[in-house]
Amino acid sequence: MASAGGRDIGVGAGAGLASGLFGVGGGLVLVPYLVLVRGWEQKRAQATSLVMVAMAATAGLVGYALADSVAWLAAVPILAGGLTGAVLGSALVKRLRSWILQVAFSAILVIAAVRLLVAGGTGDPSADPRAVTLGLALAYLASGVAMGLLSALFGIGGGILLVPLLVALFGYDQRLAAGTSLAVMGLIALIGALRQSRQGMTDWRAGALLGVGGMAGALVGARVALILPLAVLTWLFAALLVIVAMRLAVTGWRGRHSTA
Repeated sequence: MASAGGRDIGVGAGAGLASGLFGVGGGLVLVPYLVLVRGWEQKRAQATSLVMVAMAATAGLVGYALADSVAWLAAVPILAGGLTGAVLGSALVKRLRSWILQVAFSAILVIAAVRLLVAGGTGDPSADPRAVTLGLALAYLASGVAMGLLSALFGIGGGILLVPLLVALFGYDQRLAAGTSLAVMGLIALIGALRQSRQGMTDWRAGALLGVGGMAGALVGARVALILPLAVLTWLFAALLVIVAMRLAVTGWRGRHSTA
């Protein structure tokens, strides 16, 4: 039991490291571990991972906030959109052919990776991402809806979509995008864990244990992200996007004959 607990903390730390480094949810690491290694059912794994994501995102956010790498005003409409998208995604998940969406989304992630590499992750020097006009607020709201929708449909952290959107469409540099993503992700993950807890899916004790490691990893990840050259950070994140895209495409293609 103690060995399993120590392993959970270690895996949580790895997931938190990715979260703090790139501003994404650690569920990309955690859910496969819980399903394949611990033998958990998929929905229980996804719900419990949200506890760790909420804790890790909060810890990582502290590092970015201290470095002034969070666009707080932009986070408000993104958060509102994310919560709306999560509710819509939960309602749609049983009605859509998920394999088509997974393959299509994998293509979007590859395009986003290429776009990030072209931009270099340095953002648009002429843009002022901290200034929020009405038009920008609506665009942030729409981005949040897309983030929440896809997160609910595929069970992955919305940051994997939000960070490329902030860089490519709003002129953020990689660090500011990651910090802003974490500012939104923590609350959305917590609300998701609470909602799924009503259905008996969320294991709070296991999630908290994983979250302890996640918080430590996220603090380290945020620290590393703030000292790495932006070009290196962007290449690493682009590689993560491609890996996630491949995983989604393979999973979707294998499940194309299912009724879901």
